[in-house]
Amino acid sequence: MESSTSRPDWTQLPPDLLTTIFGELEIPDLLRSVDVCRSWHSAYSAFRRLRLPSPKQSPCLLYSSDASGPDAAALYCPATGATFRVLTPEARIRSLWPIGSADGWLVAADEIGSLHLLNPLSGGRVDLPPVTAMYHVEASLDEEGGLVYDVDENNPRFPEPTRVLALEIRDCMYYRAVLSCSPSAGAACVVLLVHMPDGELSYTRPGDERWTRVSPGDGTGLQWRSRYCNAVYSKEDSLFYVVRLDESVQTLDLNGPSPVARTILRGRNFMTEVPHRYLVPSPWGDLLHIWRNRMEVDSSDYLPSTDDEEEPEPKKLESLASLGDHALFLGYNTSLCLPVKDILGLKPNRAYITDDFLEYVSYYTKNKPEVGVWNITSQSMEGFRDATHAEDPWLNWPAPI
Repeated sequence: MESSTSRPDWTQLPPDLLTTIFGELEIPDLLRSVDVCRSWHSAYSAFRRLRLPSPKQSPCLLYSSDASGPDAAALYCPATGATFRVLTPEARIRSLWPIGSADGWLVAADEIGSLHLLNPLSGGRVDLPPVTAMYHVEASLDEEGGLVYDVDENNPRFPEPTRVLALEIRDCMYYRAVLSCSPSAGAACVVLLVHMPDGELSYTRPGDERWTRVSPGDGTGLQWRSRYCNAVYSKEDSLFYVVRLDESVQTLDLNGPSPVARTILRGRNFMTEVPHRYLVPSPWGDLLHIWRNRMEVDSSDYLPSTDDEEEPEPKKLESLASLGDHALFLGYNTSLCLPVKDILGLKPNRAYITDDFLEYVSYYTKNKPEVGVWNITSQSMEGFRDATHAEDPWLNWPAPI
């Protein structure tokens, strides 16, 4: 029988070896490692400072609550049911409104509308150009000396700028933010923003001083009065894909000296009033076009692009009755479609959703957001666990992501 004195002392592992081990752990195990002993806690702190990449992780729900405090957030792992408290010393997470996430980074607006990239695990932070660095926004003061923004909505019927209080700008300015890659890649990272008025598009890179507008018209191929509502980045072809309220889809190439857009799917002849569209790259190579509506949609109303000069291989929509052994993650986050065999604990043919209904998230902050698991087969909502919605701590504001 092995004596206790001959057992390995894991607290004495060299720091560089611990750093290597931490780089291979999934998020729940990585967070547990902090509590092993002082040496592991110290190595974990060094690991965070190095901001090293981790392997493919199970998606987690990031949320804040009164119990976590203003400078902390909580991570809930749907695959395991575990919850962890994460310190966010660089930001008071309760004061931020998330509008996007990708590769472990969060895109969030602060109290006066400035956007930041935050990594809750590594502690990384990148400040993006302020809202006044957009083409149609100027700062001024109101009669009482408070900060306000004058927003030019390019509306001939109302030529005067719309005045918005600084404390309210994030409630109406930002629809969606999409990243091309981790901000750790520096200038290679592109942040595409869908914003007011009417779903305009602008982009920036870490280190830029301004947002660059993707102007509609012949120069870029982007449609006038854009009305874009969502976007996704494809690492397969290094292109953004954007979708409008009329369901049309375009590619957006931001790799050259100027933006270039191409229509790959034409939409309806009219705009719908339910702006909850998702574009999701699938593991089998298709681009999923997902509608999150409270109404039936007839796919025969959608017309593929047939202009050979514009798109030599016209795209068409094919209805899917099931995702098989795959699960979706939909919300303000980068939309994902994952095989459940790679992440034990996820349920197949489900959509894990968080609330991104702008009106309810922004204007009715006391309402409980829509967070849960949509069963595609039974067409019903399921909870993350055996708890009533009233007991779920993430059903609060800001909406989780």
